[in-house]
Amino acid sequence: MKVIGILSIVIMLAAQAAMAQSDSPRGPASGHTAILLNQLVYPCEATCLSDDNSCAASVETTALGDIDSTCSSQISAAQSACSSEHTSKACRSAYGSLATCAESDVKTYESALATCEKALETCLDACEK
Repeated sequence: MKVIGILSIVIMLAAQAAMAQSDSPRGPASGHTAILLNQLVYPCEATCLSDDNSCAASVETTALGDIDSTCSSQISAAQSACSSEHTSKACRSAYGSLATCAESDVKTYESALATCEKALETCLDACEK
């Protein structure tokens, strides 16, 4: 039993040492704390990520609006068919019809999202200079 306790302590200390010496931009903090602190330590990168989040949200809002206006009857049919049993044949069929209707708008969405991602890469590259 003593061996397990000692091993646990050694593993915890090794993990702490590794975190303290981390080359990661996150440093020793993690989760929400790291996100908050990284905005102060890496303001350029934080701005890039914020801009990317805004871009992605805008692209998503546009895509949802486009699909809603183009495929409103398919959306209603899918909502109705899937309201009680999302694995039913009727739900899968209605969902498939919606996916077919939305195909063009989804491609536009994916293209616009790729543009956001490219802008993020460019921004992060500029931060390194």
